[in-house]
Formats: sequence, structure tokens, C-alpha cells
Amino acid sequence: MTIAFLRTGIAAIALMAAPAMLHAHGSMKPQHGGMVQMSGETMMELVAGPKGVDVYLSEEDEPLTAADFTAKLTQSAGGAKSEAVLKPAGGNRLSAPGFKTVKGAKLVVALVDKSGAKIFATFQAK
Repeated sequence: MTIAFLRTGIAAIALMAAPAMLHAHGSMKPQHGGMVQMSGETMMELVAGPKGVDVYLSEEDEPLTAADFTAKLTQSAGGAKSEAVLKPAGGNRLSAPGFKTVKGAKLVVALVDKSGAKIFATFQAK
């Protein structure tokens, strides 16, 4: 009976810890109305609108300085590819003004940080 009680207690502790572990890297909720993807520790939120595409960067709910990255956006749709440089636009925002997304296209954001580490995220345009 003691072993069964111990196993039940361990299982209960594991279930209580699970929500905390799920949020260890921060919220996956979009903060700017876009689409969110995680790549390693980095969260990217891609926002496509009539004025172009913005990508917001964060890690564990803390904004990352966009100027610390070089970035490129690649769109693949119907066998055609288009690319744009994402430029720092203040704070944690990278921007490709005037870039038009195609519904259903595959969008890949490629980041390179100051150390040369590469980070990628793939989105499906809506």
C-alpha cells in the first residue's frame, strides 16, 4: 500500500509540474495578431498585412533586439520563389515593407545572430 501511495504522489507531482514545463519558453500566444513559431529558444511572430511583413522576436517572453540579427524572408508559392531582406525596424521588430504574401504560400524566416548562429522558422501564409 505504501508503494502504491508513493507512485500516486509522484504522478500527481508530475501532473502539477507539467503546465509549468509547457510554459518554460514563454507564451506561444501571438502578441501582434500574427502567426507564431518556436525555433530552439527563439519565438518568431510573423505578421503579414497590406503594408508588408513584420517579424517580432522574443525569448521566454522577453523581446530580442532586432538589430542583433540579419534576416531574410523567402516565400514559395506555385513553384515561384520571392525573397526580401527583413530589416530592423525598432525594438524586436524586423520588417519587409511592401512585401506581399500569397495565400497558402510557404514563408521561411532565416535569422543569423551576431555569433553566426542560424535560426529558421516556417509559416503557412493565410
